[in-house]
Amino acid sequence: MRHGAAVAVIIPALDEEEAIGKVVSSIPEWVDDVIVVDNGSSDRTAAVASASGARVFSEPMKGYGAACLKGISQLRDPDVVVFLDGDFSDHPEEMSLLVDPIAQDRADLVIGSRVLGRRERRSLTLQARLGNKLACGLIARFWDVRYTDLGPFRAISYGCLQDLEMRDRNYGWTVEMQIKAALRRLRVTEVPVSYRKRIGRSKVSGTFKGAVAAGTKILATIFGFAVEEKRKARLKEPRERVVLFTRYPEPGKTKTRMIPFLGAEKAADLHAQMTEFTLERINEVKHTRALSIEIRYAGGTERLMRRWLGKSFAYASQGSGDLGTRMLRSCADALRQGVRRVVVVGADCPGWTATTLDKAFRLLLRKDVALGPAVDGGYYLVGLSRLAPEIFREIPWGTDRVLQQTIEIIRSRGLDAAFLDPFRDVDRPEDLPVWEEAVRARYGCSLARYEQDYSIRRSSPLFDGRGLKRALEEPPEPMNEPYGELGRVSVIIPTLDEEATIGSALLRVVGIPGAEVIVADGGSKDRTVELALSLGARVVTSSVGRARQMNAGAGQATGDTLVFLHADTLLPEGWLDAAQDLLNRPGTTLGAFTFKLDQKSASFRLIEKLANLRARLMQMPYGDQVLFLRAGLFHRLGGFPDLPVMEDFELVRRARGQGKVRIASLPAVTSARRWGSLGVLRLTLVHQLILMARLVGSSPRVISWLARLRDPERHT
Repeated sequence: MRHGAAVAVIIPALDEEEAIGKVVSSIPEWVDDVIVVDNGSSDRTAAVASASGARVFSEPMKGYGAACLKGISQLRDPDVVVFLDGDFSDHPEEMSLLVDPIAQDRADLVIGSRVLGRRERRSLTLQARLGNKLACGLIARFWDVRYTDLGPFRAISYGCLQDLEMRDRNYGWTVEMQIKAALRRLRVTEVPVSYRKRIGRSKVSGTFKGAVAAGTKILATIFGFAVEEKRKARLKEPRERVVLFTRYPEPGKTKTRMIPFLGAEKAADLHAQMTEFTLERINEVKHTRALSIEIRYAGGTERLMRRWLGKSFAYASQGSGDLGTRMLRSCADALRQGVRRVVVVGADCPGWTATTLDKAFRLLLRKDVALGPAVDGGYYLVGLSRLAPEIFREIPWGTDRVLQQTIEIIRSRGLDAAFLDPFRDVDRPEDLPVWEEAVRARYGCSLARYEQDYSIRRSSPLFDGRGLKRALEEPPEPMNEPYGELGRVSVIIPTLDEEATIGSALLRVVGIPGAEVIVADGGSKDRTVELALSLGARVVTSSVGRARQMNAGAGQATGDTLVFLHADTLLPEGWLDAAQDLLNRPGTTLGAFTFKLDQKSASFRLIEKLANLRARLMQMPYGDQVLFLRAGLFHRLGGFPDLPVMEDFELVRRARGQGKVRIASLPAVTSARRWGSLGVLRLTLVHQLILMARLVGSSPRVISWLARLRDPERHT
């Protein structure tokens, strides 16, 4: 046993009579089980291994992987499994370097790197060194995971080993394990190990034939996995598409029938509001169906459309021709690109819901055409499962005969069609009550209140305080590029009834070049979601629980760097530069800001000093200090564990096992409301009880009970 973990060692061996005894006798005494798999030796390897105290099994099918699989089949349910060569080139006495990170729950797979460690001269052949470098480079290229070695001396938790479902039976064993570990986002680390010249001649790198065979198999394994992943990615590509037809809201050219009643500016605003309203409903369906979303626009430019609606969608100009020609072009493009079902909608009909759109796609599973009739004689939605050019040709667009004539063409061509519920367009002043009712049904507020909130959003930093007309008059400017070496940054904010604080938190982050802002809401019953949307944030929903919410936000994030911000915490000025500086320092895995409360008192100053002392000396910041790290590492660490509390503690602990956790000197200011409501002494005591309970391994039920003492509203 090692740190309470049962350890088993598997040693594949082929003609290792001279070395196997030395290997087995050098294995530490705390190892519980030693298995030697004789892979068809012609000497006394099996007898020597058995005499040295190992359990010996035979695997007549030649191959390193076949021997390892045989050894795995004979395990007695250990906690950690170590693989070790039988030629005495590795140093078994260094096994604790590999086992301890797993036994202490800091890693799932530990690879002994001969490249990073000390090795005897000529212990690694030239072909082995070159092959290592090439293979590790290809793995980094395909899966963005950095390895330095494919060394056979390695340790892995037994549960993870079973989950990997290893298959390779010869030279591709080690590379298969490392690729699968990357794909399953295991916590993998490399440790330097010593390496010496083996006893006897290598069956692989020691012969030209063996080196070629091993190199060929390793490369074939890497490229095989890469091709398979690409195939799976293609299968996961959305097979359904929504195409939104809209116009850039330029005053005087948009909603022209409304201009005499509303004026050019307000008519353009109305169109902008209805387009965004439509996109919200489309995005709701995207959470339940694998959809791609394309915006076909008229007027403006792609730069202006992206600036208005964001970078999350594909954009294309509607092009020339009448409405039918333009819709036919968009449907033909989608079906030609491999989409199986395409639905075209406009932004003029606010009555339909996400359920309506979902029903259209379900109908298209067995129908050729789906139509959503509009009360004025047209249609607000048309969907196709196969190209039907006839329904877009010779139609009197702009009249009340559009729907009737389309239906006649469908019947005359023998197309199988289905119809959705009818809704009313908003084209004229007398239609405005339809829009007001849709706003009230969706947001629970009056149209006047909605327009007021919309005006606040339009004047937020996301729009640089500029109106649409002024934006049109300005010369084009380049698209925002990712910020420095951090790449694109995703700021993720978990919320639950945070209408009092979310606005202040968002105004520090929205509109920053190269940054996206995601509010991960756990079911707020106040105006949190409404305010987040009005300030330009993207909202995703999940079940309540800060860990679940932040993981849901990270799952939707497109950034290279993730920043986890609590809704009651304000980022400091210059936070992005400070984050970049920390993450660019060698060895940094995670960063955070200095802790500061928004109220002044002697007790609060003491809390700040103790929290910052803990963060710097122990490398253990908490979530209210705003944690930030690379997205790839976050996913490899497994995200936040699904805990009712202390999820930030666990993530930081895992990151600390991979490198340095650094603290920026700039302070993130968090609300002192919890200390004010519970009292400084009580809250501090509860914090310490939760920490101790976590460290001693108390059950989730106990920790949940303590969490309710700290935050009764969130943990009910």
